[in-house]
Amino acid sequence: MRKDMSKVIVERPRRGHSGGWDKPGRTRVLLDEDGEPLRAREPRRTRPVRTKSLNENLAPLRRYLGKQIGRPWNKVYSEISENLKPTSTVQQHVRDHLKDFVAVETRMRADGIVASHVWGGERALQDDYRPFYVHPRTGLLRANPHYRSWTKRLRERRKAEAEARAQRMREIDARTQLHKLKDEVWWEVKLARSGPGNDEDAVLAAGLSELSADELYGRSGVRAVGKRVLSKSEKKKLGLS
Repeated sequence: MRKDMSKVIVERPRRGHSGGWDKPGRTRVLLDEDGEPLRAREPRRTRPVRTKSLNENLAPLRRYLGKQIGRPWNKVYSEISENLKPTSTVQQHVRDHLKDFVAVETRMRADGIVASHVWGGERALQDDYRPFYVHPRTGLLRANPHYRSWTKRLRERRKAEAEARAQRMREIDARTQLHKLKDEVWWEVKLARSGPGNDEDAVLAAGLSELSADELYGRSGVRAVGKRVLSKSEKKKLGLS
């Protein structure tokens, strides 16, 4: 067993000062586990840069677990626990997050493996958010083949919402939208800013949609101040059905 395991699963590598990585004003792009940027710029530094920092997103722990696939979970857990100091708040923080990565409590069901949720109840493995699980029969650590990162799930949800919105809405300009509403009729809707004293919505007040204003118009802070049914010729010209 390596004596430096705690560094492998807790700390980032050292960084030098010679490059432009940490110079004030330089762009530093942070990536999520899918390689997507989290933020585009780091604040200007007023203190000396530290050459070692703790990986707050626990990526080293996940990488370490990925290398233990196929091993008995009890052994993996024991090795991790043995190398994390009980006196180190940060290292105990890492152990506390193990169940955020590994579905430990699992069982076989007729339709497949289910995992206990940290907040109670069970969910099918394909619906679980964790990248690893312990096989209920073998006790081995396995990769969840259905795993999708939260950023990927978010992108998929936003894409699905955009596709659904495109079936019922067209944006003409900042103040004009076309909507296929609850009555299955296409309407032209005029928008204005909402606010105290002027928050009545012409579409919602008429019971033409069960969506919230934010969902209906695809953005917040606006309300419908007028509406009219599109004519057959207008719908034909716009390619609406």
